[in-house]
Amino acid sequence: MQTILNNYSRIVAPLMAATVTTAAFGKLFVPFYLIGSTAVFVALTLAGVVLVAFDWRSIRDEARYANDILPVILLLYALIVASYLANSLGRVPPTHLLGILIFHGLFLVFGFAAARAPKAVLATLLAQAAIYLIYIIKFTIWFGDVMRGGFLQDVFGVRDGALAIALHQHIGMALGLAVLAALGFASRWIRLATIAALPLVLLFMFHIGSRTAIVALLCGLFFLSWADLWSRSRKLAIAGLAALVICAAVASGLFYQFALHDRTVNAAATDVVTRTIKEIQSDDPGFRLPIWERSWQRIVSDPHHLLLGKGIGSFTIDEGLGPPDWLLRKTEAASHSPHNIHLDMLYESGILGMLLFTIVAAFPIVVSLRNWKLLSAPERSVISMYIFWLITEEISGNFAFGYSFQFFLALAIGVVSLKRKELAAAGGPRKGLAPKGSLKELTGPMIVH
Repeated sequence: MQTILNNYSRIVAPLMAATVTTAAFGKLFVPFYLIGSTAVFVALTLAGVVLVAFDWRSIRDEARYANDILPVILLLYALIVASYLANSLGRVPPTHLLGILIFHGLFLVFGFAAARAPKAVLATLLAQAAIYLIYIIKFTIWFGDVMRGGFLQDVFGVRDGALAIALHQHIGMALGLAVLAALGFASRWIRLATIAALPLVLLFMFHIGSRTAIVALLCGLFFLSWADLWSRSRKLAIAGLAALVICAAVASGLFYQFALHDRTVNAAATDVVTRTIKEIQSDDPGFRLPIWERSWQRIVSDPHHLLLGKGIGSFTIDEGLGPPDWLLRKTEAASHSPHNIHLDMLYESGILGMLLFTIVAAFPIVVSLRNWKLLSAPERSVISMYIFWLITEEISGNFAFGYSFQFFLALAIGVVSLKRKELAAAGGPRKGLAPKGSLKELTGPMIVH
């Protein structure tokens, strides 16, 4: 036992990081579904709890270096409870609230603890993508193109059409995360190989229609480059970001107008661009734009609920799908959401909830930018993966069931908190490594022993 304790950072920390990372994807990783994803998820979660408990005192001490954001997180979940009690009690089962509190809390702890071994997290995500690629290559050899008739084929043999489509959506997400993870290794050859393979990865993601993953990956890559520019010239970085935002807004507006009036679209085509045009032109209430419009109209037409929202779990009730539920059973309503985590927060927990969530979500980004020159390649990769997952939540996510987002959020918070601890232990950054600004600006609030 003493040997393990003395070699914690070398043995237990990577094992724990790999275990909790796998647990975060336990219900999404398709091969687990084939052997029983619930049992695998429970086993991995319990193993993660045991490994975290093994050194909980050190994790608790490290959490003190995040003492400026932890109260905000606690306040956010207190507001969630208040919103439920004020507007959802009697309409939404209490197990839904318990599911949010239990699973979010669990994966916030898991993510924070995994920050001790970021390389193990990166390796786990690379292994996940490698397994997917093995399945895809095997299917291609035996049956040909994975996309036939405009649809991704049942690569994993799920044998349930609707479920297969839902599970296969994770292929693009896994590939996107793997690219960002590979860039986190110090080996020059691994990074060069990743950059060389990037066009092929994007082409394949385009081929299988992973729109959200493509946008998220491009945002993650952009953040890595933009943060490097920020660390060299803040004025140039701000000007570049402003120019990019303006160009993106103009391009989006032009594309939207083109899509509205395009009468030459091929109804049988299923590529990413054509699918997007058809969704813009469609009146189907299940697409994103109608959902966003419907959600916004309900929010602005009911000003009495602007402060605390309409209540946790209220969106699906207003949609006529009934209340969502966790723990006891996952109802049909659990698969429906506003498809935008900020809109979801505004709808169900009001302006206060959305503002608190925005502060929490922005924290690791702001602090990492202050310390960007001091972050290692794996730590930078972790921040970019957090950006990746945040973008997916802005396009397709929801707050209640997004415990994978909580994992990446806490992972990013853990990385910047451990950097604060490292700087405090060293008495400040070494000469030549510190960005402009005082040590207090770099590390944020220091703890008093």
